[in-house]
Amino acid sequence: MSNAMPISDVHNFCKETFEVEFCMKYIGSDQRLLAARDFSDMLLIPISETQIQVTNAITQINNIRQRFNDTLGKNRIALCEEKYESAGTSFHKAWEVGQKKSNSSTDHMEITRNTQAGFDAVCECEDEWAKHGPKQESPLTFYYHNVLKLCQITRLIISKL
Repeated sequence: MSNAMPISDVHNFCKETFEVEFCMKYIGSDQRLLAARDFSDMLLIPISETQIQVTNAITQINNIRQRFNDTLGKNRIALCEEKYESAGTSFHKAWEVGQKKSNSSTDHMEITRNTQAGFDAVCECEDEWAKHGPKQESPLTFYYHNVLKLCQITRLIISKL
C-alpha cells in the first residue's frame, strides 16, 4: 500500500526494542503491517501475537500435564493454567480496546492496564516454579519470554501514540 509505514521506520522502531530480530520476526513480518499507516495501526500486532503466545502456552500445559503427577507438580500446572487463562482474558480486553484505533489517552491507559495484568498473570505462573517446595525449571519459560518481549513492544508503541 502506498500509505503504509516504510519498512525502514519499522526497522528503526525495532532497534529501539533491543530485540531487533524478535521484533522483526513478530512485528516486521506480520501481513497487517502492509496496511499500517502509523503506530496506531501497528498496535494490534503485538497484542495479537501475545494472545497467540498465551494460547500456545495453554496448549503446552495440556500437552505436559501428565508429566507432573505429584501434588506439587499438579498444583503448579493448575495454577499456570488458571494464570494463562486469566492472561488471555486480559490480552483480549486490550485487543478489543485497540480495535477502536482511538487516540484517547484513556483507551491507551486501558490497553496498558490490561497488558500489564496479562503479563502479571504470566509472571505468577513463572514464579510458581520456585515456590512451595523444590525449585523446578518452568516448562513455560519460552512463552514467558515471548510475552515479556511483546508486552515491551506494546508499551513502546503506546509511548509513540
